[in-house]
Amino acid sequence: MSSGYRIYRHNGWYHVYFNHCNSHPDGLGQWAIAEIPKDPQLYQVWLSNVRLKLDRNLEKLRELYKEPRDTYGDRSFRFYITRTQPTKSTRIQWVWELDCDREILHVDCRPFFRLANVPRGELFLSSISVDHFGHRACSKNLPPEYRYKWKVGMTPPCASSVEKYNQLVPKVNVMSARKLLGLPDRTGNCEQVRSALYQVLVGTAMRTWAVAHDIPLLEQVSTPADIPDRLIELGRAMLYIALHPMIFCKYEYHLRQPVTCSQDRFQWVHPEVCVQFQTHLEDGDTLKACIASLVAKIGDSPKPEVKRRTFAIFFSFTHLSIAQINVHRDGSVDTRHTPALPFLPSFFATTSSTPGISALVALSMALDNSHILPSQSNSTVIAGPPLPVEIWHRIASYVSSCSDLKTLAVLSPQSRSAAQSVLRYPHIAGHRLLRPLSEAVDPCWVSPRWCRALQEDYHPQDGVQELYSRAFVASQDDQSGLSIQVAPGDPPLRPLSRSWSERSSSVAWLVKEGQFDLIPVDGIHTLGWSVKYGISRM
Repeated sequence: MSSGYRIYRHNGWYHVYFNHCNSHPDGLGQWAIAEIPKDPQLYQVWLSNVRLKLDRNLEKLRELYKEPRDTYGDRSFRFYITRTQPTKSTRIQWVWELDCDREILHVDCRPFFRLANVPRGELFLSSISVDHFGHRACSKNLPPEYRYKWKVGMTPPCASSVEKYNQLVPKVNVMSARKLLGLPDRTGNCEQVRSALYQVLVGTAMRTWAVAHDIPLLEQVSTPADIPDRLIELGRAMLYIALHPMIFCKYEYHLRQPVTCSQDRFQWVHPEVCVQFQTHLEDGDTLKACIASLVAKIGDSPKPEVKRRTFAIFFSFTHLSIAQINVHRDGSVDTRHTPALPFLPSFFATTSSTPGISALVALSMALDNSHILPSQSNSTVIAGPPLPVEIWHRIASYVSSCSDLKTLAVLSPQSRSAAQSVLRYPHIAGHRLLRPLSEAVDPCWVSPRWCRALQEDYHPQDGVQELYSRAFVASQDDQSGLSIQVAPGDPPLRPLSRSWSERSSSVAWLVKEGQFDLIPVDGIHTLGWSVKYGISRM
């Protein structure tokens, strides 16, 4: 028995009908589309009549209440009207929404079909699938004439801004990320480990409801101000994690700063890096206008005493571009940047690696993160001849505690360099990740069955687990032969806390396991973004 909702949306109101059983595609799904005429003329008549009926239903319920409200009726009733889009839960397995505003049929709150041309019969049933991250999705094999169309045209960029870009940036200053950052073509071991872990973290973010629901909505966004706040917070978290040391030593929210971006979606995510959230970066003129606007903003700031380097990230979730802006002592500005690079993998991706992710990790390798280290003083610096930096690197390689590495950094300039180099490696629960493993993580640990029955939150189905889980060789101080598995976080065992402290594992092959929140459950985020890890011996 599967319960569900049949919903009509009109003028931003959701008219919700509860169905207590048989809500799967061959039941409530077929029933929901049965009333939609196939003939185009009859469809328009039907659509007009449905809209009139929905208007009358709303007026009748409004008469029962003295004051305006966002929900008329009770959510426990078989019928109610609300401003908030109903979603799946353990009580509601299927959601069928006939969107009369945008003329789209949504399945489980994700857009699927054109309301005027819904597939029928076996084609309808075979079109309802699951993407590679476990979300309900339209089959890749569905003919395009049935797919929804709601992408709005972008706001054309200012012609004067494009002209300013053409004056500022010659074509030769558009280059690859590694050339822009002055990095060799071959990536080192540390960068490979950072990239592998970051790909997993992005994969876990792709499993969240914020990405599953809001990324398709970006097709209807024409200006940065219209990007949902919870997506801005998620994007800021993604960038912050990539650019700063990946140190996950506490089982709590790692990004304490609130969302502090201006209405034009501009903010700083690192002492050397600012980010401009934008839409339609894949359009060349939009990217040019963004760069010209930011160069003018930085050029208007006070002239520096020395040459100042600033990195800027233009970010639209689906794409990003990295720019390096140098302000000279005479106030002149020179700029170079990458083209718009794909960032988030597609929902049907076969690999978690994208050019945008690689470029962002490469940027992290070029940044100075000494601001996380304590300052040196004459009382802490070791007197006498300095030890070679190679010896300090050898010493630092045996230290996994982040606090001990920070203490090591104050002993001498050479030890500071060694500690900063070692802290570029990712650390989870006091363990340093040394290299990724090719072996797959146990799927029963990645997505345990008890999650389905425990939570009321949205929980996606099993997808291609290699996209959002991975194992790494790790070490802790002088201990070697350890591995750490990383996967999307499980629902909380206690409703008042999303964060676990580290505990001994009930899984036979794990020594310990734990979980940390990258975005907590509060404010605009009702579901959050969490990651779990398991420690085992190889």
